[in-house]
Amino acid sequence: MDKHKAKPDWNRDWTVGVRLWIDRHGQAVLGQGRVELLDAIDRLHSITAAAKAVGISYRKAWAMIQEVNKAAGEPLVESVTGGLKGGGAQLTERGRFAVTIYQQLDQALHESAAGVLRRIISPGKDTSACIHLAAAISLQEVVGQLLAEFALQQPAVHVRAVYGASNELADHLLAGAPGDLFISAEARQIDRLAKAGRLVAHTKCVVATNGLAVIGPRGTKPLKKITDLRSKRIQRLVVAEPACPLGGYSKSFLESAGVYDDLLPKVLHVDNSRAVLSAVAAGSADAGVAFASDAARSEICQILFQISASQATAQYVAAIVKGGQQSKAAKALLDFICSASGAKCFRRHGLQPAKC
Repeated sequence: MDKHKAKPDWNRDWTVGVRLWIDRHGQAVLGQGRVELLDAIDRLHSITAAAKAVGISYRKAWAMIQEVNKAAGEPLVESVTGGLKGGGAQLTERGRFAVTIYQQLDQALHESAAGVLRRIISPGKDTSACIHLAAAISLQEVVGQLLAEFALQQPAVHVRAVYGASNELADHLLAGAPGDLFISAEARQIDRLAKAGRLVAHTKCVVATNGLAVIGPRGTKPLKKITDLRSKRIQRLVVAEPACPLGGYSKSFLESAGVYDDLLPKVLHVDNSRAVLSAVAAGSADAGVAFASDAARSEICQILFQISASQATAQYVAAIVKGGQQSKAAKALLDFICSASGAKCFRRHGLQPAKC
């Protein structure tokens, strides 16, 4: 055999799939679909809402829950006041623990498999020739999972991700920082690049949406209405700076609710959604306005008031940056983000995927 013969390229229509199951006595308890449903129940506290979020019927969701509980040998999902027919449900402590274990194992397996496949397919490849992705910091976890799964489909494509406030990322790109794909937490920052002629035409699209929620420390009594923020029990309210996406959404909502001016004397401004959670957890504020996805997954804060999607919805908008060195590869990544596989990643992190 000729030692100098070139290695064949990775087949363009081959992909690697990683599937994880948790078994008990040889019987499957949790798999990807079941975990997606249980995770939605944990966030939404409703079988009906969870089934809708993952795209299955209530009947199928109910059957899956019965299968999970039976296979586990104990309830991982239990009913709450209101009755199961009404959709009221929550995870048991054991169920929440099992879902957490599954999700962490699944992500680790995807990342490990992606790294091994890349080393096999393109050993020693120059990683300086890669996609430069700029993404809103509130997307850090979901983008990490998206990139791990994308690498299993496109192992020869390298992605370098930079996270930050969307307005700051837009500033850097406008100043000439390297970039191939930009995912902003608001359309306004994408529009700034478009006006400067920095975007590839017809690539702008909404990839996901997020909600807002008022949060407080664990054990805090929920708020009945948004005007309760004016009460004496809320001495300090933490809100993101109006210049950043979350801050802009928060200000618009509070203004529309007619409470913004009244709340200003007690407002503490921070940089982003994660900083809102940190301030509340540290006791620097009695409540805060954060992205719903961050609030739902927080172990240190709880949701005091869920803001309706009809009142406030954050949009994550993506576009390919003109002048980037990897436009074709960036288009492949954007297509993957908008695919069914990408949609599952968004849902796992409490975001609603959009139809690109």
